[in-house]
Amino acid sequence: MATTLDLLREHGPAGPAFRRFGRDRHQSLLNTVGNPRRDAHLARRRTAREKERRREERHRAEREARRPTCVDCGQKFTDDRWKAVEYTRDRSRR
Repeated sequence: MATTLDLLREHGPAGPAFRRFGRDRHQSLLNTVGNPRRDAHLARRRTAREKERRREERHRAEREARRPTCVDCGQKFTDDRWKAVEYTRDRSRR
């Protein structure tokens, strides 16, 4: 880790005045030294977001696979058309 007096004067001891070797930008002292608990938390959060993204993609793919097609032309229904069909189907069940 390294810094200069000019950077310390400009940003202060809590600002981005420190450079950790192997990094491409200046960081605050706390980020330069590191925080293993924070790093673990961020890794868990990234993993959870990735799982949620995959789940949403899977849900979208399943929904598209269930999307009905027009008997006349063979094209898949648009969302509006699908909602209209579902609405009339639900109303006819009552």
